[in-house]
Amino acid sequence: MKRIVLLGPQASGKSTQSKVITDFLKIPLVSASHSLRKMIGRGTVLGKKIKELMDQGSLVPDDQMISLILGELGSEYCLNGYLLDGFPRNIRQAQVLDSSCGVDKVFNIEISDEEAIKRMAGRRMCSNGHVFHIKFKPSGKGDICDICDQELYQREDDKEEIVKKRLGIYRRDTSKLLDYYDKQNKLVSFDGEKDISEVSEDILNYLKANVG
Repeated sequence: MKRIVLLGPQASGKSTQSKVITDFLKIPLVSASHSLRKMIGRGTVLGKKIKELMDQGSLVPDDQMISLILGELGSEYCLNGYLLDGFPRNIRQAQVLDSSCGVDKVFNIEISDEEAIKRMAGRRMCSNGHVFHIKFKPSGKGDICDICDQELYQREDDKEEIVKKRLGIYRRDTSKLLDYYDKQNKLVSFDGEKDISEVSEDILNYLKANVG
């Protein structure tokens, strides 16, 4: 079990739990959002279009996402497995993934829309990518990053109206995706509204019991 898809809405704690999984299994994390932001950072026409879509809360078209992610999974560092976060988002993407690289298990971290909105509304970050939360992980310097002294800001796609739009798209597409993987007996769900340490413990207990 070295090829895992990680599902969960925004603010479900996937970034925290992905480290738990990758550290235990000694596999790399392939993050769709990180791959997209790398593309945006190159300043290409495609990168600018992707940024525009993400700022609006819209999804990047299938063909572009599939090409981007399969390129990552085909890299040498993914030969012994991977944890895939943010892809697939729909049945077509899942079918392409099945026919190319394959999936062993799908971990689903579930939280309510209300909890997701509450968590996202307080998230702040700096230009160097350090992430804080005004309630759960505040900077010691208020609106300034206490790591690099850069100003903290709220990302466009963290604003409530954008979060609600993205959650609506996520629920619409992922309900079918969960059924798709459940029928393959690959789906394992975890309660993401527990304390972070409890969610980590649940995931580790599953891995210890099922990885030989």
